[in-house]
Amino acid sequence: MSDQHVHTICLVGDTFAGFADDETVYTVTAFVSAVRRGRFDDPRPLILWAGQGLDDYTCGYVTNVLRTRGIADRVIIQDAGLRPVPRHEAHKHREENVLVADLRRLTAEEYQARLRLHGNNELLVDHQTGQHVQGMVVVEAARQMFLAVTERYHASARPGTDWYYVINRMDVAFESFLFPIDAGIEYTETSRDLTRDDRMDFTARVRIVQAGRRAATAQIGFSAFDSAALAPKERRQARRALAATLTGRDAETARHGRLAAAPAGRA
Repeated sequence: MSDQHVHTICLVGDTFAGFADDETVYTVTAFVSAVRRGRFDDPRPLILWAGQGLDDYTCGYVTNVLRTRGIADRVIIQDAGLRPVPRHEAHKHREENVLVADLRRLTAEEYQARLRLHGNNELLVDHQTGQHVQGMVVVEAARQMFLAVTERYHASARPGTDWYYVINRMDVAFESFLFPIDAGIEYTETSRDLTRDDRMDFTARVRIVQAGRRAATAQIGFSAFDSAALAPKERRQARRALAATLTGRDAETARHGRLAAAPAGRA
């Protein structure tokens, strides 16, 4: 079948309306409206490539609209079918906030996953302008990637320990715009120290790639601690920080109070 006899478009969630300014890209709302107006009633097969911001619930809605219009039999939906990593690996309570999907190990140091953006992701609901995906999504995806890799392939080998993760450093270079379509996550462990029972140390490189180009590269150094050993230290630091803050504010309040009580014309 020749290309001129096939209608191909990309479908994205309504969150990415800024990206849908081309006749080959539709948001879900715009696509449903076009279907109901008869825009795709011609006999050409229609291929829908699923971009970001879609989920099973939304795809089911689109399928029903196509069926109601009577054209579902000649529409092919190329659904990415991404499988997000589980809650304990992403360290996210809500499934829509998980950015890493289809995680797999390639070699002893190399791992691969797909970027997965739900339309109601916490980083998108209050800020999404222009056509590209905001940079904080890249930062969070890199964070979730090192957590998921370490939980699945290292922490799981040490059962009975609740691990507490600490970022020691993170350097992110943004190299090109990232758009709300298919993108990969490449993870390389550049060093690891697993010699201690109560601690694991790593450095890693995370790359976000799309359409054969790097969108961003993150260099990360992080540690995983036995939470039973780290919690008391964190608690002591929290109390010291709170005490110093309250003491400083008490002094500031007292100083300003004296100033307010001073006679007019005197400092």
